Amino acid sequence: MHPARLLLTAGVAAARAIVTLIVTLGFWAAAPLILGWMPTTVMTASMSPAIEVGDVVVARPVPREALVAGRVVLATDPDWPDRLRLHRIAALDDRGDLVTKGDANPSADSSPLHPDAVHGVGVLRVPFVGLPIVWVRSGDVVPLAACVLAFAGCLALALRRGDEDEETDADHPPPPAPSASLTRRALRTRALEKPDADTPPPPLTRRALRTRARAGSARQRRRTARSALALTAITALVATAVATPASAGFHADATTSGSVTAGRVTAPWALECSSGLFSNAVIFWSYDGWQPRSFDILADGYVIVRDIAPGERAVRLPSGSWPILGASRVTVRVNVGQRWTAESGGVAISGTLFGRPYCS
Repeated sequence: MHPARLLLTAGVAAARAIVTLIVTLGFWAAAPLILGWMPTTVMTASMSPAIEVGDVVVARPVPREALVAGRVVLATDPDWPDRLRLHRIAALDDRGDLVTKGDANPSADSSPLHPDAVHGVGVLRVPFVGLPIVWVRSGDVVPLAACVLAFAGCLALALRRGDEDEETDADHPPPPAPSASLTRRALRTRALEKPDADTPPPPLTRRALRTRARAGSARQRRRTARSALALTAITALVATAVATPASAGFHADATTSGSVTAGRVTAPWALECSSGLFSNAVIFWSYDGWQPRSFDILADGYVIVRDIAPGERAVRLPSGSWPILGASRVTVRVNVGQRWTAESGGVAISGTLFGRPYCS
């Protein structure tokens, strides 16, 4: 076999294998919809390395008694009703709520899940199929374009007739060209006559051979077009099913198309204390996490200032029951949801003789 033909045959075989693999993965990501299961695309790395960004996780509804520690659950985030949380159950608290934690997160989620918020338990992971969705949502045009072009190239090469098809045609070559052409009247006469089983049919004209060759080429083009249309339809169906199951099947008001967000909030940081000679101490802090609902100031674990506006980054401490001797540990707590909070490190505050706080 000629090296070029051998290389073409190997390329066609590899392209067909790649297209088959992609379509198969997409099928397994979308087929569970028929059973009422729920596929969703993972958008964050909070469950790494068990579940990576771009994986499609299929969740199956289970009874409440099946929600035990160690299982990965997909649920509506109690702090962000339009988002989903895909984390592992770490424990059950005294009220029966689920304490969840991402495998890659250092601590458990601050807000537990009620069992009624759980949509299902993860039973199937299809790797990498959702990466184009991740790129679309994050605006990464370069890898998305490269992926589309690569798949289009593999699809075009996979639909090409390989060397094995050419060899099949070689086993059945077209009949040789006739030495003398028959007229149209002779062809019609021969068609009306009853053929003799012992007499071979006369050779066809060159025009008839060309017509037969064109008909064969047209049939091959129709078969190729049908194959391309079928593969394109399958790919579009898979992309639609994997990209939109969350908004259709998880939550009627979801706008994230199956986006899974890590259940973790950033605590305030860079606390500083400043106090004047005749004024109460002022606490400063920094915060760059999700939009908070409010901030609270705590002294030794007790709230002394609550419901500070989300745009504030400083507050003057009130006069009150501050110790005359010793110091109190003051922290800042951010409130992102109803029960989703994070607390900063502390600074030391001492009291004066008149109960006015000042920095230590």
